Amino acid sequence: MLDNLIGQSVSDSATPAPRRTAPQDAATAAPEDARSVTVSWLHRGISLAAVMGLVVGMRTFWNGHALAHPGLAFALTCCYLLMLGAAVLALCLSSGRSLAKLDGAVLAVAIAIKVVGAWPNLVGDRALIVDEGMLMDGATRALAAGHNPYLATWEGIDPNLPTQLMDGRTVFDFGYPPFGAMLGAVVQRLIPSVPGIVVLAWLALFATAIMIFWAAPVPLRPLSTLGLLGLGTLTIYANNAYPSLIALPFLCLAAWRWTAIGRGGRLGRNGTVQAVALGLACSTHQLGWFLALFLVVGLAVLRLGELPLRTTTAVLFRYGATALAAFFLVSAPFLIAAPEAWLTGIFEPLLQHAVPHGQGLSGLTHYVIGGSGALDYYGRASMLLLAALLIAFAVHLRTIGPAAVVLPWLVFMVSTRSQDGYWVLTMPLWIVAVCTTPRSDFAGAFRFRLPERIRAALPAGSLRPLGILATVALFLPTVACVGVAVATRQPLDMYVSAPVSPGQTVRTLTVEVRNRSTGELTPHFAVTTDVTIAEFWIIQRGPSVLAPSTSATYTLVPPAKTWKAPKEAPAVLRAVSDRPQTLSSVRLLG
Repeated sequence: MLDNLIGQSVSDSATPAPRRTAPQDAATAAPEDARSVTVSWLHRGISLAAVMGLVVGMRTFWNGHALAHPGLAFALTCCYLLMLGAAVLALCLSSGRSLAKLDGAVLAVAIAIKVVGAWPNLVGDRALIVDEGMLMDGATRALAAGHNPYLATWEGIDPNLPTQLMDGRTVFDFGYPPFGAMLGAVVQRLIPSVPGIVVLAWLALFATAIMIFWAAPVPLRPLSTLGLLGLGTLTIYANNAYPSLIALPFLCLAAWRWTAIGRGGRLGRNGTVQAVALGLACSTHQLGWFLALFLVVGLAVLRLGELPLRTTTAVLFRYGATALAAFFLVSAPFLIAAPEAWLTGIFEPLLQHAVPHGQGLSGLTHYVIGGSGALDYYGRASMLLLAALLIAFAVHLRTIGPAAVVLPWLVFMVSTRSQDGYWVLTMPLWIVAVCTTPRSDFAGAFRFRLPERIRAALPAGSLRPLGILATVALFLPTVACVGVAVATRQPLDMYVSAPVSPGQTVRTLTVEVRNRSTGELTPHFAVTTDVTIAEFWIIQRGPSVLAPSTSATYTLVPPAKTWKAPKEAPAVLRAVSDRPQTLSSVRLLG
């Protein structure tokens, strides 16, 4: 079934023995021999890189098990031996077929290494340490017990972990589509003694690695082992049950040879299965929604290049309807039981005003400048960038079509919440793109052209420069919005009456605050020692609303009653407000 769905993998063949050539055709044979040697070395090098990626970092697992679980530590010792043997074979094997079998064995050992390393997480001996996993675990256990996760909250989570909002609230509820929690609940019911959602996340990661390995061209198969299991980043996400990781195998299946969907005017079995996979991915995490937009736009332009408009519309309708049917079928029980709670939950991450965080351009105001009175413009910039990317993607599909699995995540570079996890967790899709969407697939895409009358009126040779200028102009509104967010000064001037010394224990902070903006603000205060606003301080004295052009004195109390100023790290007093979203800062230390 998998072979039929993703197409025939590139067949493996042993590296042919050099052909004896007569003197007169030696010159023509040389380029072919050189090309064969290059491909062989490339495959060998990627295989060695996969082994190296697995060996690096194994010591951490071994140290953790040597005394607590000596049997697991010895299993890792055996894995060391196997990896050393694999390195020897990767250097010495002369047959491409043998090297391909070795790659499969290395993937199997990689799975064993990761299972041993994650054993405390898989059996519940090690607690989840991120709020995404904690909320997923809570939703999974609630669902396994027969409760609606959209009607529950988990305030018992460490308040330093969950997402803080600009209005001073903390997110303790389930804010994802339900399919991941539903699958986790099945595992939880089957094995009640383990955290079902963690087991599911690891199964999703292994399924993705095996899927990519099985269907990739033989020389590229070790990329699956190296990229998904060897580097270690995705395994950290698996240990903490990130819902986007659970969506990963469905996203990969939806993106696999997506350019062939609807070819010839028929959706077919393969296209139907991929549409269902896309719907299930969207039913697991909101990241799938962004990829779906680019896949639909790309398919429309591709099919218009070979089919009439009516046929293209019919194919896209069947594709979209199948994906939506899968999405709503999964959510039907929650949609019927509590439609408002379900809608609030699945749209919450996109609509909530979370405090600034992440590696995107919003960092200019968060940790470079320190404040802005127009953070809302980052949200507007992300929407405008999404629209610009979709238009540019459609118009220039022949050029940038292979990057369909990367472009959606550029949107988060200009959002207020721009964590690198949004694109790190989707990097396996890059391997999918390399393996299944060659540039030749886009050669027949529909070409957008100006009407002939307008083309004739333009000066000769001006079409290309005008096209480049038009494409650049698509992104100018995004640049303008980011510029407004960066250039708008912070609305609050803050002055701490009593200076704070390194190492000092602080029980209260007295802050003089002036609102120099033209609108009233409801400030919420936090003291940070890094770029994360983890927990708000309590306002013991001071107005909840600060009118424009007025000043007030605030007395702030740490949430834990006392706060000890770090001796070396910087400390910053932050003030955020919602509607409008603003950020103001003043340094306490550093």
